[in-house]
Amino acid sequence: MSGKYIKIITFLGLLVIVIIQSVWLVKTYQLIELQLTQSGNRIFPKSVLNEVLERLSIITESYGEDKTLNLSTNMDYDENISDKTLKEHLISFLNNYADSLYQSHISIQLLDSIFKADMKEEGYNAELYCMKVDSTGIPIDDEKKISGINAMRTIKTSVVALNKDKTECVQAVIVNPYWIAIREMSVLLIATALLICFVAGCIIYQIKIIIKQNKIAMLRQDFTYAMIHDMKTPINTITMAGHVLESGMMDSNPTLKKQYFSILKEESMHLLNLAEKILTIAKLEQSRLKLNNEEIDLNSMFDELIQKFSLKSDKNVSFIKDVSITSSLMADKEYLKEAISNLIDNSLKYSDEKVTVRLTAEEHGSSILIKVRDNGWGIPLKEQKRIFEKFQRGGLEYRKDNKVSGFGLGLNYVYKVITAMNGSVSLNSIEGEYSEFILTLPIKN
Repeated sequence: MSGKYIKIITFLGLLVIVIIQSVWLVKTYQLIELQLTQSGNRIFPKSVLNEVLERLSIITESYGEDKTLNLSTNMDYDENISDKTLKEHLISFLNNYADSLYQSHISIQLLDSIFKADMKEEGYNAELYCMKVDSTGIPIDDEKKISGINAMRTIKTSVVALNKDKTECVQAVIVNPYWIAIREMSVLLIATALLICFVAGCIIYQIKIIIKQNKIAMLRQDFTYAMIHDMKTPINTITMAGHVLESGMMDSNPTLKKQYFSILKEESMHLLNLAEKILTIAKLEQSRLKLNNEEIDLNSMFDELIQKFSLKSDKNVSFIKDVSITSSLMADKEYLKEAISNLIDNSLKYSDEKVTVRLTAEEHGSSILIKVRDNGWGIPLKEQKRIFEKFQRGGLEYRKDNKVSGFGLGLNYVYKVITAMNGSVSLNSIEGEYSEFILTLPIKN
């Protein structure tokens, strides 16, 4: 399955999870809102009665007990009374008593504070207001109308009548009930968000692994095809040269016969080096590679490599050597030489017909820096992060008319060998200008 379809399936899976969680949260919100409505309807009549009792208590203090109804007996209101008619008669009677005897009407401001306090005792710290309405719930007190409040953002309690004729009633409005629901659901919301993030992270991680495995499988397949293709040429050359020498046709021409033997040797070494490189990487990955440390003369090693590639290359190549070290480098000579050889070979491959390669060795603290710099095509910035991975190439192998041969193993070989020597490899490159590889090795390994 391609990465595109995997990403689509992942997105759809996450979308389904989010939808399911959203539906669950909406249902939970609706349940909390229903509980809030039921609590408001249950508490509001109690608050209305408490407001009347509070007014009568204030009036009692101002008029004296001898001129008022004796309210010394505590008239506790039980909100669990099931007889709704009894509640209405009680509220109507007390309001009529206060109104007829003392001309004291209901105080909406006092009712607001009492109802808010009663709701707070129930655990609902709500923003609310009370207002006078008729029996159908239409406001009759213009001063309490609050403009700009959307009906969807409010919860209205049941209407409570203040007289028998129900010409004057009160009603409470809870503003922005969703804030109360959010506070009630805070732990649930946090847990849901963490769960979605965790599930999404796990799915994305799994998808990345699948995509990476698919990519590795494709790289291995490409590597197999490339290796067979590149091995086919030297094998055919060896086979052809062997038939010619076996036929005896070159016996009369020793010079040409020597050239055929040289071709056989060169192509055989090419196959052998390829096999050794793959075997070395495999040993390094399994930590089975044994390194033989010895003192290395970098000046002589650079001279050998310059001579080798000057004769081998069919490009106009010039080398610049700069060795300015006084300490001795202890490392595996053969593997280090092969690593530097791979870097020089890449410099020649990924460059135009005129190439300048600079080999530098300098001391930096307790380390020796070996630099291989060229004026070639450079490496694109997006490829530099993965350039040392197996089967990865610089991305410019198709710049020429003919594809640059290789399997993407050379830089991985350099990285693994130098790392095994307790060193490190870094890269400085600008596409179209230059590439510089820096091998950092400890002086005493």
